[in-house]
Amino acid sequence: MGSEGAKRSPAQAWAELLDESPPPPDGEGRSSPSLGLLLQAAAREPLLGSMYPWMSMQQLSVSTSGSWEDWGREPLPAMFARPDSYSVVARSDQGDRVAFETADPAEAVAFAARLVRDQQAARTTGSHAWSAAVETVLRDAGWYPGRNVDTTVWRERLEADGFRIHSAAEDFLREFGGLTVASGGSGITRAREPFELDPFLAMGEDDRFGEWGEEIGQHLFPLGELDHGHAFLGLDEQGELYVVANWLARFGRMPDAMENLVLGVMPVRLPRSAHP
Repeated sequence: MGSEGAKRSPAQAWAELLDESPPPPDGEGRSSPSLGLLLQAAAREPLLGSMYPWMSMQQLSVSTSGSWEDWGREPLPAMFARPDSYSVVARSDQGDRVAFETADPAEAVAFAARLVRDQQAARTTGSHAWSAAVETVLRDAGWYPGRNVDTTVWRERLEADGFRIHSAAEDFLREFGGLTVASGGSGITRAREPFELDPFLAMGEDDRFGEWGEEIGQHLFPLGELDHGHAFLGLDEQGELYVVANWLARFGRMPDAMENLVLGVMPVRLPRSAHP
């Protein structure tokens, strides 16, 4: 599916996929795994049916976005119609794993829906309910619940250098400023890259941040470096986290953006009309 999916409702997206891959007629192949049968069962499941479907080969996935640019940013489970069974693959920073197999498409769909519900519950329980993997990485870097560091030195020196801090950046730096995540490795849709949340690392880059901010109509404030200085990290007033280089890409809005950064989710590259 292309980006035109963003203009359709989830119901319309499911209907189009069912037209493209209908279930076999009664009595014809219904005893064998079929992507059409899996689609039919998933479209009827209340939670999955309210999300956007994505299909690739024998894989069926869902997301909260109808745009292909956002697909894959959420590490939601995928369902497969294998030659001899239906399987549900769970995704995490540790990689993909087959979590469930069955000969019944409805059972596969029910299991996938339960994984989605569990993930949504983990994200909405309390303030910053990080996934277990992200919380481990952050704690190893020195983060803890209620962390509140003094941002005065960063604010004063950066404003003297031409930057202007905003409340979203101030809140971010109180909680995460000074942390360094040095580990890398494989991620969900890209390699996990180390990062250092020290805004002093962007000293002298006020022109770059200012010009990109004008390009997107937002006020970008530096947070630190990504991948040992190959790019910078910045935050706008709405809490959107960006990769700032000779190009611009977004990880999403905090706190989901931190999950995407830590777990290795490919940021969405933004189009541009001019080079800073």
